[in-house]
Amino acid sequence: MTLYVLLLCIVLVILVSVMHKWKLLLAILLSFTACGAGLLWYSTLEKGEQTDPVAVRKEIESVHIFYGNEKKWLLKDLEFEEILRIRYGIVINGTKKDSLKMMSENLDGVDGLWPSNELALAVFQKEHSDLPLKSQNIFSTPIVFFSWPEITDALIQDGIVEKRDGLCFMTDMKKFLDMILEDRTWEFIGLRGQDSPMRLFSPDPLKSNDGFLTAGLLAMMLNNGKIRDETAIEAHLPVIQSFYKKMGDPEGVADILFNRYIKQGQWAIPMISVCESQVIEFYQTHSEYHQDKIRRLVRVLIPEPTVLSQHPLIALTLKGEMLLTALQDPDIQKLVWQKHGFRPGVAGVETNSDLGKRIGLPDQIESFMLLPDIAVMEKITGLLGKSGENNP
Repeated sequence: MTLYVLLLCIVLVILVSVMHKWKLLLAILLSFTACGAGLLWYSTLEKGEQTDPVAVRKEIESVHIFYGNEKKWLLKDLEFEEILRIRYGIVINGTKKDSLKMMSENLDGVDGLWPSNELALAVFQKEHSDLPLKSQNIFSTPIVFFSWPEITDALIQDGIVEKRDGLCFMTDMKKFLDMILEDRTWEFIGLRGQDSPMRLFSPDPLKSNDGFLTAGLLAMMLNNGKIRDETAIEAHLPVIQSFYKKMGDPEGVADILFNRYIKQGQWAIPMISVCESQVIEFYQTHSEYHQDKIRRLVRVLIPEPTVLSQHPLIALTLKGEMLLTALQDPDIQKLVWQKHGFRPGVAGVETNSDLGKRIGLPDQIESFMLLPDIAVMEKITGLLGKSGENNP
């Protein structure tokens, strides 16, 4: 625009000089000089406002972390990478690890740990009490059950599920578990002709964080939501073992189980237990055909109470602390919720969305409980590990 003003000034100078009107020439020159100065000041101000002060960095820092499997697609998200690189001068060099096992890995050259449950943080704090650690929960996602319209309606009629404000809550999970353990069929709750046994499918608790959390949720439900120590779980171990035997060979990865649930349909996989984030991440990365199927047919059943998959970042170095700060950026928190389904760990970031309402997700998770402590969970997984070894 400044160039156009200068050209116009030159043309006017030529015209006025030809016409010998020097007073008019002087007035025009003063006017255009003032306009040009104003335009120059405005363009400089505009550029200054558009410059993000934290984006000015002389070099990019590579931050090496161990991370839980659930974040693998987030770490490949180009928009996420761009915010970290441009605003904070950070590129994540990530190595995927089991959330609990990463706590005992060799940490030479590692800037941070990003597990998928709070028990991992507790284990690390106990084993490294001498280290001055900085940690913060970055986001979370609850365990929910995904089912289908016919099954959900039947469970509502039977009093196991309650519908409130368009959302479905499993309020009597103990009754549902008893039906599974008694080998009741779907016909038992009014679904005529469906004589297959009632089942709730979960990923493998030994390989998947979603499966690990589901096992913890089952244990808590069997003991009325209270397991204080290892002795409280003893009576329920055979029941948990029976539940997983009835399920059969579990899928090792949660997103593969969710994919099978969507594509194989109601009676192949009637109900699954995985993290809520699975449905949003699947929806955002699949075709309109599958998106339409989710909107029409998927039913989200929210256990009341449920358990949360927390995702704390443990900073081990100054570069780890840089990443810890960056991940709390409101734009990152918003992106992670909208594209990957992880609920923000920073106050003030909105979680209500049109997609959430269409799928049947609540704005807030109001009823949840903590997992049993690590000794209890190790007792459960140890038992299930032995069961798997004994299976043919």
